[in-house]
Amino acid sequence: MKALQNLTDKIGPGLLYAGAAIGVSHLIQSTRAGAEYGWLPILGIVFIHLAKYPFFKMGPRYALSTGESLIAGYKRLGWWAILLFVLFTVGTMFAIIAAIVSVTSGITAFIFGIEIEPALLSGLILGVATTLLMLGKYRFLDRLMSLVILLLSLSTVIAFFLALGQYTPNPEPLNQILDGAFLIMLVKLMGWMPAPMDISVWHSIWALEKESNSNNKFKFKQAMRDFEIGYWGTMVMGILFLGMGALLLFHSGIELPGSGVGFSEILLSMYTSQLGIWAFGIVATAALATMFSTTLTCLDAIPRSLAETWKVTLPGSKFRPYLLLLAVLSTGSFALLFLWAPSMVQMVDFATVLSFCATPVIAFLNFKTMGLRSVKGLKRLSKGEYVYAAICLFALLGLTLWYIRLVS
Repeated sequence: MKALQNLTDKIGPGLLYAGAAIGVSHLIQSTRAGAEYGWLPILGIVFIHLAKYPFFKMGPRYALSTGESLIAGYKRLGWWAILLFVLFTVGTMFAIIAAIVSVTSGITAFIFGIEIEPALLSGLILGVATTLLMLGKYRFLDRLMSLVILLLSLSTVIAFFLALGQYTPNPEPLNQILDGAFLIMLVKLMGWMPAPMDISVWHSIWALEKESNSNNKFKFKQAMRDFEIGYWGTMVMGILFLGMGALLLFHSGIELPGSGVGFSEILLSMYTSQLGIWAFGIVATAALATMFSTTLTCLDAIPRSLAETWKVTLPGSKFRPYLLLLAVLSTGSFALLFLWAPSMVQMVDFATVLSFCATPVIAFLNFKTMGLRSVKGLKRLSKGEYVYAAICLFALLGLTLWYIRLVS
């Protein structure tokens, strides 16, 4: 137990990152992509991880080399940067939480056979999560994530390789790559793959929080290793979920439902078909815990990042807006679900596309922040890293502009 505690003390924000990332993008979007297009969407998963990598890494890198969050770095750029961050955060936060909670609600309703309005169940889940966050602290999230990620990862790895052993190759036609519907699906997949770009900012806050709560100094090299484990681990998990969809649902004739309950039934049946019905309880618990922990993580991180913005821009203020922002976020997300009430899949697609369009903006802010010359101790990008990040930024921006033109 002591060894396990030592391990979780060393690996913290990376698991929080993975816990926020492994959720809707993996269970829903990756599985859907594999079910509809087989293995072809792996191109999008690999591309987006390579393209977002330098900007996600800038979160813990900036925080632990300077002792301040990325938001403080944005302030150094000027008020325009803070304003951009706040606008994009507020513009996407209700959709992000509504999408996550709608998936959590669907899985909960299916597992427990609950037959009430999805919006009401979502409201109940939001209420429970909000209450837990008001009572709990960082360490609660830190320790919960370790068990959840391990349980879901092991179940997925075993089920994937069992399905792979029964796989008969059936090459997909490559001309689909240029199909408009396929490219739009990739945007929906990449919007939250591995996660919304906002998490780079959250990660910078988590890294500082980890450092302040750790008995031992959370060193820079350790933090970078922690990031690498979390980041590339989410790519592997994304490919595994895509593979589950490709191996078990592609060409199966099964039409994926748009409702949370119907999709949850298909999702969990993929595991039980490979592992046996005995595994239902284990996988259902892992899936539900994963989505609920994602709900907790994102519901905590968004108001925490806005509260950090308040502290950075008004350093003399004694007001701490976290609880107020948490209440506003919960209420607004519930209102979106209750008043709009789309299908789960529609809600997820709406949120992921919004995040996809916000990606190059947050990436640009991170890129500019890492180039600041006035910040003491900042471990700036090498020439090679700078060139690579610039190429990735142009690629993300070009892809976003192309998508906007395609759908307009």
